[in-house]
Amino acid sequence: MESKAFSEQAKTTLARTLAPRVAERTTLVDQVANRIRREIILGTLDPGRHLVEKRLAEDLSVSRGTVREALTRLASTGLVEFSPGSGNRVRYFSDSDIAEIGEVFAALEGRAALHAVLPPSPAAEKELRDIAEQMRGLRLPDDVEELMRLDREFHGTLMNQQPKTKLVEAWQSLESLLAVMMVPIMRRGVGTSDSQADRHLLLVDAAMTGEPELLIKGLEQHYYQM
Repeated sequence: MESKAFSEQAKTTLARTLAPRVAERTTLVDQVANRIRREIILGTLDPGRHLVEKRLAEDLSVSRGTVREALTRLASTGLVEFSPGSGNRVRYFSDSDIAEIGEVFAALEGRAALHAVLPPSPAAEKELRDIAEQMRGLRLPDDVEELMRLDREFHGTLMNQQPKTKLVEAWQSLESLLAVMMVPIMRRGVGTSDSQADRHLLLVDAAMTGEPELLIKGLEQHYYQM
């Protein structure tokens, strides 16, 4: 599977988005990693695709070193896998893999719910609802990166409603895998920005009951339906 890494349309979009005007190399690496992540989640770069540094560098008009660093970052998140001798490939996630990742997040956030101050304060409730409502106006799949950002912000805010720092640290160590949870949503066309907003608002409603058990149940349904 060593066909062109990007379609001509994707290459044009990527080249336009990757701003040569950015002076700091670290920022450029971030942009390259974000764009490759986006194409993996959308399925433009399909599972098993060989990610050739030279080809990607040419497509994106950046150095091979920039691409290499971006792929290293993506490998650390699990979206890309590196094998000595064969290089980097887009990692394949089965339905059971994605379901298992969902179970891990549901377990961590459910455990946090047991220690959370429920219901959340009016300020925390407003913050959570505002984040969820921002999802509603997104245009998918074009705005998938913003959806991922809001999703991380929402769940991070929910995690911070409890005082156990080790739980937060454990969640943060796996945070990058939230991107994997977007794979079935984007590739199967499951859900809209409105449905994503509504799914997160259900979690706020569960938290506002003040009953940890209801929030835990809501989190299980949230992640198991991905």
